[in-house]
Amino acid sequence: MSRSVDYNFSCPCGEKFSSPIYDYVNVAKDPSLQYTVLAGLLNVSTCPSCGRRIAHSQPFIYSDPAHNLLAFVHPRGDVPEDARLLILDRLQTTYDTIVGDDGIDSNGTANHTLSPEDSGQIANTPPLQVIFGLDQLNEVINAVLSQDERMGRLALNTFSRDEAERGQLLLIARKLAREMQCQVEVEDLPDEYTVWVFGARRRIGAIMRELAPRE
Repeated sequence: MSRSVDYNFSCPCGEKFSSPIYDYVNVAKDPSLQYTVLAGLLNVSTCPSCGRRIAHSQPFIYSDPAHNLLAFVHPRGDVPEDARLLILDRLQTTYDTIVGDDGIDSNGTANHTLSPEDSGQIANTPPLQVIFGLDQLNEVINAVLSQDERMGRLALNTFSRDEAERGQLLLIARKLAREMQCQVEVEDLPDEYTVWVFGARRRIGAIMRELAPRE
């Protein structure tokens, strides 16, 4: 499963809240997180009072076994070259320790401290990619996804300031997202209230067909 830790935040508006911050994303176990990453919302916390977004620059591991993709992701693309080299060196050492020759003894036979299940998992581990910047990660993810699997997005909005109407819009969006295995993000502005529904294009297309006027 994916792994996260709840962090406490203090918003400039005075609100204090907690939000999960991920250091390991496994889309085989949590497929919806793939679209959270593509939407640029992973490790982005939203203040429940004023809607201000706070981005937490947390490096994380992204795993998609179905597409043979394993990556260490540093969310910043402007990491200095010397820092990049240090990160790469440490990662290479760690990776070699886990999936390299440490499971082989001097005679070239398997080290029996590893169980058959562990040995099989290590043998099937894809090459580790190192990615700097979320834009580059999105390019890598989209390169392995089909057109139907790539992210689609749908906006449902109202210019009404009526809280009941806004709440009803959010309720409808959440119901559709739950049925179609999509996710919801709210953009609450004084003069406009927008509920974004995002997920696989084929699922967003199904929602759009569901909302289309009937003749």
